Amino acid sequence: MAWFDNMGLRDVIDILILAVLFYQAYALLIESRAWNVFRGLAALMGLWFIATQFGLDGTRFLFDRVAPVTFLAVVVVFQPELRAALERVGRGRRKSRPGTDPVQEIMNAVRELSQGRVGALIAIEATTPLGDYGRAGVELGAPVSASLLQTLFASRGPLHDGAVIIKDDVVSYAGAILPLSDRDKEEGWSAKLGTRHRAALGLSEVSDALVLAVSEERGTVSVAREGRLITDIAPTDVLAVLREVYGS
Repeated sequence: MAWFDNMGLRDVIDILILAVLFYQAYALLIESRAWNVFRGLAALMGLWFIATQFGLDGTRFLFDRVAPVTFLAVVVVFQPELRAALERVGRGRRKSRPGTDPVQEIMNAVRELSQGRVGALIAIEATTPLGDYGRAGVELGAPVSASLLQTLFASRGPLHDGAVIIKDDVVSYAGAILPLSDRDKEEGWSAKLGTRHRAALGLSEVSDALVLAVSEERGTVSVAREGRLITDIAPTDVLAVLREVYGS
């Protein structure tokens, strides 16, 4: 309690600055693959602290020798993520367009793309970061709209064959490259559904994202989630899944 009694305005400001810095670092890391590495490093630091406190000389000696090399290796390996994080800090946060309903906008786009038999692949990010897949394409950061989604897939530009990644109500990336599932080798449905559906299923196997795939040949809509692919799904069921994901 005596420590709190001696706190002044300068100490409070100091604590607030540190809190903001730690929060911003967390927000930047949680959206990239570096987050898992950071958690691993935090666990190693905890082990180093235990070794120091309990006098485990062998473990502490190993950590003291490896720590400098590990720090340099992390900086080199994650140089692209660190640069992107600093760029996001400089740009600040984008504000989404008020009054838009991402569920309805996505549904309208899927309906139009399906009726026009335009192939599409839309991944809606949940808790698993999808930035690693999106960086293979183009970063957009635009509010979700049916017209934007239709334009991205209907055009014959370089973004047509890739996936669109949506986070909340923002189209984060276009032209993203998603991992392909190998399950078709066992079940033999690749000839009927093709690469777009393999990519939808592949992403659902490695993340908790919801992935919508529109068939260019048949105009049907498929949904991939939690490692399962449901084909030829009805529009009402697509809408229900979207509302479940967005909690609306």
